[in-house]
Amino acid sequence: MERRRVKRLFENLPPETGVGMYGFRHYFALNARGNGIPITDVAEWMGHKSIEETYRTYRHLMPGSITKAARILDAVLWQAA
Repeated sequence: MERRRVKRLFENLPPETGVGMYGFRHYFALNARGNGIPITDVAEWMGHKSIEETYRTYRHLMPGSITKAARILDAVLWQAA
């Protein structure tokens, strides 16, 4: 249902605009992740069957997440010691 609605939005655009369904989806995911929306929510909204698909496609939008996680875990482990 949503795909048909979005498709209709693009039907009347001139072809030279370069905007298509893929570009719109990528723009949406980029902005959602950039504004702190969890990747699990983005995956659901994008209609991906698994979180892995979303993660593989949009991992580059989370460059600092591994470093941040490592710092948090390191701090917690040092407190426990």
